[in-house]
Amino acid sequence: MPTRPTLAFSLHRFAGLFFLCLGGVALNCASAQNKNTPASPAPALVCSASDFKALAYTTNDAQQREERAKEWLNKYGKSCPLDQLELILMNQAVWLGTANTPPIISAIESIYKQKKTSADELEKAVDKPRGSAANKK
Repeated sequence: MPTRPTLAFSLHRFAGLFFLCLGGVALNCASAQNKNTPASPAPALVCSASDFKALAYTTNDAQQREERAKEWLNKYGKSCPLDQLELILMNQAVWLGTANTPPIISAIESIYKQKKTSADELEKAVDKPRGSAANKK
C-alpha cells in the first residue's frame, strides 16, 4: 500500500485554496477603493418613439393608455429629439387609438412646436453668424 506524505496537497485542494485566496485579495482591493468619490450623475432621460409605441400597444384600456401617454409625455417630452417627436406626431392616432384625445394631441403638438422653433432658431444662428455682413443692414 503506497503511503502519501503528510504535507502533500492534492491538485483539487490546491485549486480550492488558490481561488479562496484570490477571492480574499479581490475583496480586500475592492474595499480599499476611495469612498469619497462623487456619485455618478443621474442618467439622462432618453426619449424614444419606440418606447411610446410600446407603451401604447401594451395597454389595452383606453383610459389607462391615455393616462400613461400623458405621464410619458410629461416625463420624456422635453428631452425628445425632433426626429423622435416627428415619429410620435405622425403615428399618434395609430398607436393610441381611442386614447388619442385632444389633451394628448395638444401636448404632442406643443412639445413639437417648441422643439421645431428651437431647431429653426439654431439653424438661423448657424447660417448667419453675428459678425457677418448679412446681419449689417
